Amino acid sequence: MDHVIGILDKFRLGVSADGKSCVMVFIDEAHRSINCIANYAEFSAFIASLSDAAIEMARRRTVLGDEDEGEGVFPDAMNVTSAAFEMNQDAGYLEGILIGDAGQTVGIRMRPEVACQLTRAMLMSAPAASNS
Repeated sequence: MDHVIGILDKFRLGVSADGKSCVMVFIDEAHRSINCIANYAEFSAFIASLSDAAIEMARRRTVLGDEDEGEGVFPDAMNVTSAAFEMNQDAGYLEGILIGDAGQTVGIRMRPEVACQLTRAMLMSAPAASNS
């Protein structure tokens, strides 16, 4: 089997009627496609991997000084000044809101395991605090 590396031209995503699986279709510039069927756990792991890769790409661009002039690594990012979260026991999700310095708000709903991943990622990227 030939292994051809192409450039992602299109991506399609569909969810089954019962919500138990999804199909992902990747199409390259030569119109070759790969279809993948994933269950919830596999799809969640795929999304987490994509997020990790995006963070690493941003980190490398910053380290190499390859940022666009006048733009940060995350140009659409909001400066968060306040946040509030609570567990929705019925839905099994953490729900909350992030509030920006200009008063803008973003609603958040995430599974507890994602909140743990997010907390870990933030702690790992924050500078060590001094107790002096």
